[in-house]
Amino acid sequence: MTSGSLVFSVRIPLAWGEMDAFGHVNNVAYFRWLETARMHYLRAIGITHPDEQNGLGLLLAESRCTFLKPLHFPDTITVRMGVVKVGYTSFVMQYEVHSEAHGLSATAESVQVMFDYRTNTKAPVPDAVRAAIVQLQAATPTT
Repeated sequence: MTSGSLVFSVRIPLAWGEMDAFGHVNNVAYFRWLETARMHYLRAIGITHPDEQNGLGLLLAESRCTFLKPLHFPDTITVRMGVVKVGYTSFVMQYEVHSEAHGLSATAESVQVMFDYRTNTKAPVPDAVRAAIVQLQAATPTT
């Protein structure tokens, strides 16, 4: 993972309800945090609900997370992320989850596929979305 590509970040306070019976944050919470960060990034590059874009939207094709450290309430995490590869119909995002208390706590990756909900088929990544990704990825990383 290239930290220089992680140009977008979202801070999220841990919720007590994210803890599990073992006394640490349940792994499912990490995927919700990744989703929250991903949705903010997608809005920033102009991808909204398919109803607002003539049926064009995204499908999450793959998501994986490597858990490095257990987290506990109270804490605040920052999800740092960015797009590391753009293909014809898809793009790859990478993430780091940083805990204020424990530092780097997880790394993750997801693959998003552009999808035409009207025809129920994959679609090319629009030029405007490609340009927005390039512009956002060229920005100074936020923390």
